[in-house]
Amino acid sequence: MDSSMTTSTSPLVTVTPERFSLVAYDADRIVSIVRELAERVGVTNPIVVDVDERTPLSKMSAAVDGSSSDATVRLRFESGALENTKALTTFGESRARLSIGRMLLRAADRLSGRFQDAPQDTELTNPQNAAWDAYCGGRLERLGLGPVEQQYRYDFRNRFGFGDDTDAAFDRLWAADGLSWSDLPGT
Repeated sequence: MDSSMTTSTSPLVTVTPERFSLVAYDADRIVSIVRELAERVGVTNPIVVDVDERTPLSKMSAAVDGSSSDATVRLRFESGALENTKALTTFGESRARLSIGRMLLRAADRLSGRFQDAPQDTELTNPQNAAWDAYCGGRLERLGLGPVEQQYRYDFRNRFGFGDDTDAAFDRLWAADGLSWSDLPGT
């Protein structure tokens, strides 16, 4: 598969590097997953995926260059965000689907206009990141991608405190659709 090919229903997706040398990843497989998930979340813009294979860390971010239908979505992943945690330096499809899906949902949020006041992903505070992750996690679950709700809840509690009010705020985010940046706690 040529990673620059596109169809009428799939966005143009490119992945760098085109060939991985430090991890056992396949750029064409990543393109396929990105296209499938982009269609499911409604992102039709061109997408550039940059994977930093030099680090086993798992930071990731999504950015959009503008707000038009031809604005480029830029997804950045440290290789650990796509890794099989039981077989280091190999691609972990389920982990990659969750990571890519979460960043595509953030890109879709930014493209919707409802998150125009959100800082760039790299400038989010820990509470802002946890709140947006909780909102994305519930939508990933409804897409059938199987996130572990308890992991998201624990991270949310670590940022906002342990208690009934925190759990109620998490539950609201997990079940929500169509929120704006100002609807998230910590913003």
